[in-house]
Amino acid sequence: MAHSGPFRCQCGQIHADQYDGPTNDLLPYIDTAGVSALNESEAGACRRIFRPFDQRLQRDAWLQSEDDDPQLLITIPFTSPVKIQSLTVIGGADGSAPRELRAYINQEALDFDDADRMMAVQTWQLQEGDAEGRIEYPTQFSRFQNVSRLHLLVVDNYGADETTIYYIGLKGIGTDHQRKAVQAVYELRPVGQGTDIKAGAGGIA
Repeated sequence: MAHSGPFRCQCGQIHADQYDGPTNDLLPYIDTAGVSALNESEAGACRRIFRPFDQRLQRDAWLQSEDDDPQLLITIPFTSPVKIQSLTVIGGADGSAPRELRAYINQEALDFDDADRMMAVQTWQLQEGDAEGRIEYPTQFSRFQNVSRLHLLVVDNYGADETTIYYIGLKGIGTDHQRKAVQAVYELRPVGQGTDIKAGAGGIA
């Protein structure tokens, strides 16, 4: 069997040495300035974990939850609707990596209480110790069509007081169907001499 797939190919094995990065990275479609997170210890830190795949191993920026509370709720808006195929998460060490992750889509606003009341579109049990982002977590693709806003709820971690995330990568298909303002161009034409400006729409005075 040819081993052509990224991360996990059809044979079920991981072939990271054959993978140079996703050709369908959704990073260009993420409105990074609009990314937000509830319960983050530093305001705006969530925006720094969305970066190019080849920078995923950097440890100079991270997202961490508040003291003694491992939960995080990350909201990711897109500049245009996308189809999400999979995600990759690199968490911290010593029990601080996310364990259970839930996804919700296209909610205008979502908080922890809302997430508790709603059924998640999908839930993943993340593996601990994936420090290089080799594991790809597939979505139930038919449920992740036309996504304009993705919410990721970190329910808990592997035992630490706080949750740490260094990188989140999203893979899928982007579109360019963002809403654009309609621009009207008006051309001013001089009224010629002898023209009756009282004429009606049919040209009859």
